[in-house]
Amino acid sequence: MTGLAERLAPPASVPYPGAHLGLRWRPMIAADGPAVADLIRGVEAADAAIHRTGAAEIADMMEGHSGTRLLDTAVGVDAEGHLVAVGTVRVETRVTEMAVAVVNAFIAPHWRGRGLGRSLLYWQDGRARQLLVAHFGADSTVPAAVTNIVDSHMTDRRRLYIAGGFHAQRTFAVMYRELEGSETAPAPRGGYTVVPWDQAPLESVRDLHMEVFRDHFWPEMRGEWWEEALAELDPRWSFVALSPRGEPAGYAAVGRPVDRWLAEGRTEAYVSLIGVGRDHRGGGLTSALVGSALEAAAHSGVARIGLDVDTTGVSHAHAIYEHLGFIDDRSQVYYAIEH
Repeated sequence: MTGLAERLAPPASVPYPGAHLGLRWRPMIAADGPAVADLIRGVEAADAAIHRTGAAEIADMMEGHSGTRLLDTAVGVDAEGHLVAVGTVRVETRVTEMAVAVVNAFIAPHWRGRGLGRSLLYWQDGRARQLLVAHFGADSTVPAAVTNIVDSHMTDRRRLYIAGGFHAQRTFAVMYRELEGSETAPAPRGGYTVVPWDQAPLESVRDLHMEVFRDHFWPEMRGEWWEEALAELDPRWSFVALSPRGEPAGYAAVGRPVDRWLAEGRTEAYVSLIGVGRDHRGGGLTSALVGSALEAAAHSGVARIGLDVDTTGVSHAHAIYEHLGFIDDRSQVYYAIEH
């Protein structure tokens, strides 16, 4: 494979969107944090976004290059000095097997339809290429991708990414089950047991996760997904299945998405990661793990539990979750430009 610089062809310079579009653009500074938080909350509410941006993510924007992640931002300010748009480019520096940059943007609804999104995406794509080459090196041969995830009902944004050269990689159905309070977990078969998360060896569970997600469509990201799941994990609702020999055979990492709690005014648990080892499949461990999470979340008084599933996967997971009482709510599409 050729070097990263040759494949990405980063531009020498990337201009901000033009002033003729009505906004003045500049890098985000820490003092913008409150205004950015208000803008993002308003945009996500107007768009009925499935997942909500948390305070930690906005704090990352405030730190920018000086933080733990390689992140660049641009904010758009109107003639009255109001911050009405923000774009971000984040390099996943914890991922070493693949050069990944994630782009995201928030534009106030009354400023849409003027070409801002298209111009901002041009800046994001150029900066993503520059940052990836700077971080991984011009001669690096790792695969590269500039990515985003878009709620399927956001048709204008999906058209924007398609026009920008992004391709849909996967569609994930977001499924929910309402909790009644009387849920009971089925007992695993064949000598397996299900134990609370904090009663299992964490490193061994992580090793199992890395094995299970080796077959994922982006296996290079499995370590990052593990760290993200741990950051939101609630041990009350998370479980590990142990084999008859006491080794981790499956796991369900369930989070407490508090930003969505506040946005929607209802409580929920969310299965961030779930997996069963290849040698332990076919014995009902998925049902036992999900059932344990259902029972525990219901016992806590949580209103519902959710998860997302790859609709193009070959594991028939969607049908399994339907059998367990989950119903399709909405969906999200992963877009990427791969190099």
